[in-house]
Amino acid sequence: MIRATTGGVLKSYRANLMNSFISMNKSRDTMLSQRNFNSYAEDPAAAAKAFRLRKSRMTVDSQHSICSDTLKKYQTAYSCLQSMDEVLDTKNPSMNTIKEAVLKWLDDPKGDAREQLSKVLDQMSEILVQNMNQKYGDNFIFAGADGHNVPFEIKDNKLYYRGVSVDAAIPNVMGTKEADGSVTPLEVDPNTNLATTGGKFYVKMDTSALVSKDDFDAAIAADPAAVRNYLMTDGTAGAEKHQAFDSKGNVVDPNTYTGDIYYLDMTKAETMTVEEYDAQKLEAEKLEYLKNEKYYVDIGLGFQEDKNGNLIPSSGFNAALNGINFFGCGLDEDGDPKNIYSIVQRLTQLSDSVPEGGDCGGIYDEFKRLVGKLETASSNFKTEFTNMAASTTKLENNEKLLEDNFYNLQEQYAALEDVDMVDSITSFIWAQYCYNAALKVGNNVLSESLMDYLR
Repeated sequence: MIRATTGGVLKSYRANLMNSFISMNKSRDTMLSQRNFNSYAEDPAAAAKAFRLRKSRMTVDSQHSICSDTLKKYQTAYSCLQSMDEVLDTKNPSMNTIKEAVLKWLDDPKGDAREQLSKVLDQMSEILVQNMNQKYGDNFIFAGADGHNVPFEIKDNKLYYRGVSVDAAIPNVMGTKEADGSVTPLEVDPNTNLATTGGKFYVKMDTSALVSKDDFDAAIAADPAAVRNYLMTDGTAGAEKHQAFDSKGNVVDPNTYTGDIYYLDMTKAETMTVEEYDAQKLEAEKLEYLKNEKYYVDIGLGFQEDKNGNLIPSSGFNAALNGINFFGCGLDEDGDPKNIYSIVQRLTQLSDSVPEGGDCGGIYDEFKRLVGKLETASSNFKTEFTNMAASTTKLENNEKLLEDNFYNLQEQYAALEDVDMVDSITSFIWAQYCYNAALKVGNNVLSESLMDYLR
């Protein structure tokens, strides 16, 4: 028979009391931390799932931050472009705009409108450049992928975008038109009027220097010595063979070409060195690169690379705003600038070329033609402006979507990790009550017997 002593009961009581204390502490920690578990070992499956959810939420949070910053940049850009739109052409009749100024000149070429035009155009063109040099934070908005350097600069009344002239273009020279539309320049020796393969000059495109076959034959008949004034493929005296062209200045084979044949009068043609051509071509290629420069950011569209390590464009958002796309760049088929600033400067020069009170009839047609170019450039600006506004709307919708994703993920991991505070507090209070009751029993009921002292 086992005799139960007071000491034995106390030993068992202390063990149970300690268990109550541990249970109370655990309930208290759960209540204070508001988490179902505080270490991976407590619930490995739930902890692994929670880790994935937290990682996803951090990714969405980062994407939302990027999207929000990009959206604010685009909203600032929208305000700048809206100001430009008002300067170019506005529905507000009380505001003096570029369009209004040039139309007044056309309507009244001899009146006061012409005398004030230069000042108006100069001021407005400067406003346009200043708007395109606006900053958002520490970065220039319209500098493409390079937000640290000012995008537009004016040097000698010419506009430059990131160090490259906005009017840079591949020189239009005579040559052989390839299947892809490019032109292989025709090399010439202007000293002998020979088309060669080792020449150091190209012929600038000028169809006015082309002479029809009939006119060519008539000129030779009138003066046989004039035969050497035209570009030749063979300069042997008495057996000259001349380079044939079509009406657009493209080299053709006279034996197979069925259209009208033309010959090049070298006394009227202008040439440029290969080095000059290459330098201008390089500038044009730089401008084309800057025009198409992209800077992709991750706003939750996937942001994935292809098998070659290149980013898939549809998986990112191009956050680069290339100001040159809004302003226009290069030259058109007539050799006129596409850039708004350059066109305005030409209009200003034409206006200044007429003395006060003088007759502007000589330049009226040219001025009117350039006004049409300005209309085209302004229309292109409005198109780019509209496209940017559509991108702004896309960013706004994507920002809302990311917010929804963030809150959904937060609810998921909260349901997994966070405790029900009502249950947690109830459990803690019950554990505390049990512990306090155990203490009270130990203090008021249990005492050591005589046998415990004698032992």
